Amino acid sequence: MPRRVLIVEDDAVSRQLLKRLVEIEGDAAEPASGYYEALELIDRQPFDLILLDLTLEDGDGLDLCRHIRARHQTPIMIITSRGASADVVTGLELGADDYVVKPFNIDVLTARIRAQLRRTPETRRGEAVDQIRIGRLVIDNGLRDAIVEGSPAGLTNKEFELLMLLARRLGRAVAKEEILDHLFEGEVRSEKILAVYIRRLRQKIETDPDNPTTLHTVRGFGYRLGSSGPVD
Repeated sequence: MPRRVLIVEDDAVSRQLLKRLVEIEGDAAEPASGYYEALELIDRQPFDLILLDLTLEDGDGLDLCRHIRARHQTPIMIITSRGASADVVTGLELGADDYVVKPFNIDVLTARIRAQLRRTPETRRGEAVDQIRIGRLVIDNGLRDAIVEGSPAGLTNKEFELLMLLARRLGRAVAKEEILDHLFEGEVRSEKILAVYIRRLRQKIETDPDNPTTLHTVRGFGYRLGSSGPVD
């Protein structure tokens, strides 16, 4: 069964391009030219992914992102020409799962859309399972998710990539520069954006995100994954 993707984009050319990219992959695309049309479609039917431009003629994309996340858990990918790190950070803090800055590479965008849609149950079936266990946490490469005390954490693609990078260096500190190079090649990148992902990851895998026991900050250097105490 094809998955449904909502495309919220006020530029007709960009909207048609995104629609074509989604449909080439065998999925269904529903276009919306603005804020209120998108709200109407979201309330009418479920979607597997929302591609959201931040600059809309009849409203602000960040406000729309906030509204969607307050009511739905549908993955949101921001696609925008507003590439300032402050806009990216705000979008992520409001609940967006990923972002792409215009002008984008079509192959890269397609791969990242595919990665977000991979989180649906239909595409998870049959994948090989490769697990890393850290105390109460299980990192499942087949699901591309973390299991915390038996329940899926619901990691986004980038959150999972970050967790796997740290898990492969279990017990060892990984520099912020290396993490940024790994996660944000060719994208807007800053330590503020990385800090947003770290905070979101802690909220999903830690019992007390303000006092982490698994994902530690190594002050002045980077981050470390392990069950022992933080390195200061």
